[in-house]
Amino acid sequence: MSISPRLAAIGALCLSLLLASCNGSVSGGNGAAPTLRVVNLAFGAPNNFDVLLGTTSLATNLSYDQATAFGTTTTGGATIKFEPTGTTTVAITANLTIAGGGNYTVLALQGSTALTALTVAQFPPSLGSGQVQLSFVNASPAEGALDFYVTAPTAALPLTASEAAITYAGDGASVTPVGLTLASGDYRIRAVKSGDTTQTIVFDSGPLVFAAGASPLLVAVPVTGSASPFALVSLGSDATVTTIADQRVQVRVGNFAPANGSVDAYFDQNGMSNAATAPFATSIAQNVASNPYQALLPGAYRASFTTTGQTAELVGSNLTLASGTSISVFAAGVANQASPYNLQLLVVHDDLRAPATGMAKLRVVQLSPDLAAGGAIDLVPLTTSGGSTTVGQTIIRNLAYAGASAYASLAPGSYTLAVVPTGLQTPLLPTSAGVAGVAVNLAANTVTTLVIAGCEYPGSGAVCATSTTALQFVQLSD
Repeated sequence: MSISPRLAAIGALCLSLLLASCNGSVSGGNGAAPTLRVVNLAFGAPNNFDVLLGTTSLATNLSYDQATAFGTTTTGGATIKFEPTGTTTVAITANLTIAGGGNYTVLALQGSTALTALTVAQFPPSLGSGQVQLSFVNASPAEGALDFYVTAPTAALPLTASEAAITYAGDGASVTPVGLTLASGDYRIRAVKSGDTTQTIVFDSGPLVFAAGASPLLVAVPVTGSASPFALVSLGSDATVTTIADQRVQVRVGNFAPANGSVDAYFDQNGMSNAATAPFATSIAQNVASNPYQALLPGAYRASFTTTGQTAELVGSNLTLASGTSISVFAAGVANQASPYNLQLLVVHDDLRAPATGMAKLRVVQLSPDLAAGGAIDLVPLTTSGGSTTVGQTIIRNLAYAGASAYASLAPGSYTLAVVPTGLQTPLLPTSAGVAGVAVNLAANTVTTLVIAGCEYPGSGAVCATSTTALQFVQLSD
């Protein structure tokens, strides 16, 4: 399956009294010794964890997406403590009761308001030849109850869920999921919020393969930067942690061609042509981007823009949308101009993952064709004091038309920003004289794109003679 496995090799698992073996196997039968493992799925936690069973070490420096192997333990009450690595401060505590024959997974999680633990109790399934068992746990507190549909990869979404109303397990809770037994083979997992009669898909795994005898625990955990607000983390019977991300592509479109009027956008597959009944977005005004992103399945597309209400292509391009990515497709340039100022589609790959805690991410897309006579530009902050303006340390450097910068990590706050030709000091935006800057507010934990749009000299010059759109910043929330 198209997923990224990570294997966590965690030491100090074989404990002489409490953990009698460390072979990674899962015990079976009610009379068998129970087994225990711990997993760090605390999304956004600022540290790794040292993990203790009572006073005995289970793992050290356990990072996100890492697990220990199962090891046998004793029945009765047990306390698991997660401490930030290198400290003796307990960040998370799990109290559980261990029964014979059970396999216990203790998860460190980001709960509804703070770090928490979840204990998952399972008993080894009695699988027939060629069977698998899937067990779902909802550890994503913001999603409410979820219905999961497990189908053949190309099957339509059925009316009835395979596993219905899987609610958030709860902070500090213990759950025993009911396994779904299937024949081994190729599958696809999709999720819909329980009670949604429109069956709007909120997660789509794409094609997966489950081998005979597998019994993965599938845990929904929050993520950022994906078409879904959660991913499924698959935990096998060993220390392998596999993240199954939403396969869909997040797409938005923007109209930043300075001489264009309102446009419609299309994404057509398999040789299809634009149809008035199937636009991706309609009536996109000049210097506007569609919001929010929309999800498309990965594959080959013809992306195109048309005059609003028409289907004849103004500009288009063939694109291959890769699984799990995010892109912006922007119309840029002017019709009947030579490259690079010709009417074109600029495809920008977006990084929608949250910034470092308490920070903001900013990048710039340069779509003003005559800015700085078509040369490279820098983005700088301005500080005004006592009637004089000072140019600060460059944030984005040497950005050419038509292109996008990398994301810069900035402290949140209000910035006065200006565009300066690379190698010079006099700002161009908002006026060629540079008498003022443009205020941009960056909130903590946000991702922002600034599009430099319009023309420095609208209505004049070889490039912008047909445009009346003035030079401006357009701030987009990613």
